[in-house]
Amino acid sequence: MRIGRPALTRRLQQIRCLLLDVDGVLTDGKLHFTSDGQEFKSFDVLDGHGIAMAQRAGLKIGFISGRFSQATTRRAADLGVEIVLQQPVNKMDLVEQVKKPHGWRDEELGYIGDELVDLPVLRRVGLAVAVPNATDEVKRAAHYITRRPGGGGAVREVIEMILKAQKSWAGVIAKYLALAACALVPLGAAAQTGATNDAATGYIEKFEVPEWDEAGNLRWKLMGDRAQLRMDGTMDIHNARAEFYQSNKVAMVLSAPQCYLDRVNKRAATDGPVRLERADVVVTGTGALWDSGSSSVLLRSNVQVLVTNGEAFVPEREEDPQ
Repeated sequence: MRIGRPALTRRLQQIRCLLLDVDGVLTDGKLHFTSDGQEFKSFDVLDGHGIAMAQRAGLKIGFISGRFSQATTRRAADLGVEIVLQQPVNKMDLVEQVKKPHGWRDEELGYIGDELVDLPVLRRVGLAVAVPNATDEVKRAAHYITRRPGGGGAVREVIEMILKAQKSWAGVIAKYLALAACALVPLGAAAQTGATNDAATGYIEKFEVPEWDEAGNLRWKLMGDRAQLRMDGTMDIHNARAEFYQSNKVAMVLSAPQCYLDRVNKRAATDGPVRLERADVVVTGTGALWDSGSSSVLLRSNVQVLVTNGEAFVPEREEDPQ
């Protein structure tokens, strides 16, 4: 029952839980036994990573098998998969056990199978997937047949499709993109001038970057509600807050609604409003450049200082010479 891409996308967008057969889907279908009769199975690393990413994105994963295996139990525990049902009964009965506690509808479930025992489930769920090594009957019942084989990346393939259809993929991979950018890309002129690149590649919620000295003391910590990674390598930090430490205690706090970070050279810049708080002094201004190497913070214009006696004053020179 192959369907067109638009119809497949609509089904992918509704999935809240992806259920997986084990033998032939999470594995290549072969059973291996040691000399003392112990069973072991081979699981694909790509599939495992895909399952971990899916769960971080809020997609529930479940293992549904008609035969018990300690190897399956161990694999589920390794990946943090909580839905694990292994019983020699009708698989649709197992799926009903999954649905009821969560209140899921059939169309919110996806299932990947390969054998005839999977047909009752495949004909009920919103997204029915078969692997290339599945029986012909299973393939005919599927909305989609994976390109990768069972036990060789088929599960990862489907997970990526779901996350991309649900617009979750960029957020899932953002941390990997951020690590790459921080390791390889300098700040450049765009960050120093406050220029932006509209082509964002992903984001990290509740961003935080600390740095310690050689003695293990915290030197500074940069935080933000969200870090947007852009194609030029700059990181746009929303609601940024930088804490600077002395003897592991906060000595100064710099905050701004938005700033750009160069993790490699340990610099940050903003063209927007800035607030600097230290002991009994609060300094505000517009535009700032922080350089960890020189341990300096430069406020560019409209600088005002408030001291503890409540008296505010403006320096004679508002503009810092460029």
